[in-house]
Amino acid sequence: NYKFMNEEIIETAKATQEVAKTTTKAIEAVNKVGSFLSKALGEPIEEAIGMIGDKLKFMRWERQIRLIDKVEEISQNRKIIGKEIPIPPKLFIPIMENASLEDNNTLQDIWARLIVSSQDEKTSKNVRVAYIDIIKQLEDVDVMFLDKLYNWYQDYTKQNNILDENFYTKLTFSKDNIIKSLDLSEFEYQSIVDNLMRVRCIRSEIKIITSIMAGNEAMTIDKGYNSLQLTALGVNFIQICVTDNI
Repeated sequence: NYKFMNEEIIETAKATQEVAKTTTKAIEAVNKVGSFLSKALGEPIEEAIGMIGDKLKFMRWERQIRLIDKVEEISQNRKIIGKEIPIPPKLFIPIMENASLEDNNTLQDIWARLIVSSQDEKTSKNVRVAYIDIIKQLEDVDVMFLDKLYNWYQDYTKQNNILDENFYTKLTFSKDNIIKSLDLSEFEYQSIVDNLMRVRCIRSEIKIITSIMAGNEAMTIDKGYNSLQLTALGVNFIQICVTDNI
């Protein structure tokens, strides 16, 4: 019994030391942040921390209120008020965490549409958890880019009475038209394309040359930045999160 009690005391002492180390690190971190804020604001440490803490809480509260208002607006436009279905916690919690911190209205509207689409029985089955990570990696110019491609896609299919839901795999968008329409520089264009390709919302057009064969396969040419297409993931992401014109 003595040996057991002795070992237990030793383990308790070790655990206490670890807690003390963690507590000390936490205090040091608070002091470091406090000193930085105090120096930056020219106020005593306690007041500086309080000022920033209150401001951050208010900003987050303000952004949450705006988000809720936007969700209600979109829900009314889609006529699903009173018909909303529950959102799984694994989806809703990270959406709220990110949307509450988003200070860009264009990007926060993306989060709002994701919430509404998740509550809409007609669209909820097409909502993917991956969209959370995609939104986190977008800038507002990326959203504008996707919205423009999708509007062109819709206009073309309507004008030509195309009912094929997979037509996005055939429709291409030229670099020159995109740059001119969105008033982008070559560098801006390539940066946006690189990011949207990275999250798999768009891809380069792959041209198949049936007149030239390599064995049993036709030759293909990757058009790179010059000609783009929407991906299936991109089309669905736009419909769920970007556009109100579904």
